[in-house]
Amino acid sequence: MAVDSSALERLTLFSGLEQAALDRLARYARQISLDKGEQLFNLGDPSDGCYTILDGVFKISIPLSDGKETLLNIMGAGDVIGEIGLIDTQPRSAAATALKSSELAFLPARDFKHVANANPEIYLHMLQILSARVRTSTEAAMTQTALPLHGRLARVFLRLAEGFGEDLEGGRILIRHKCTQEDLARMTGSARENINRQIKGWVEEGYLSRISGYYCIENEDKLSDCIDL
Repeated sequence: MAVDSSALERLTLFSGLEQAALDRLARYARQISLDKGEQLFNLGDPSDGCYTILDGVFKISIPLSDGKETLLNIMGAGDVIGEIGLIDTQPRSAAATALKSSELAFLPARDFKHVANANPEIYLHMLQILSARVRTSTEAAMTQTALPLHGRLARVFLRLAEGFGEDLEGGRILIRHKCTQEDLARMTGSARENINRQIKGWVEEGYLSRISGYYCIENEDKLSDCIDL
């Protein structure tokens, strides 16, 4: 299914481009659908283009030799996956898997380069956007570090609930993914010991529990409040 140029225009990656350039790129972009559990790409796959999540949730992870995985991120609607693949030919550095039925807009790298070679201003625009993203990522990392641990960890649990959540009675949410404290430490930029201490506190306060090895959010509102504290 084709993608309208207005959809590309709403993306930060392409916002600011002249309409003619957007129209040319949209001509090659197409909409694709994935079912829950379907893999978008795997670690080591060719970087053949850029994906924009129109609807749905994806996990970004690194599969391990023992069948387990290292969870790196949870991404949702509006997020862009693999934009460096438009320019860089290096293999994918992680795997992306749909956690829900999802819709994406895919722009193949070869078609992007075909349009950009004829319209060099697109390369300049991409350079400006990606440079800004490096600065923004650095600032975001500083902000993330400045946010107290309970806020960072609460945010991670809520993202996990969005991707892996199973609703239980009483508004409880079971996270159907076994995250280790090492995973949580990596995603929050903290030490495992601090994660363990914070989780114990939330269990005592009734915010979290464990059910058959899974985390369960007992009080979503209280956990959400932790982000603003």
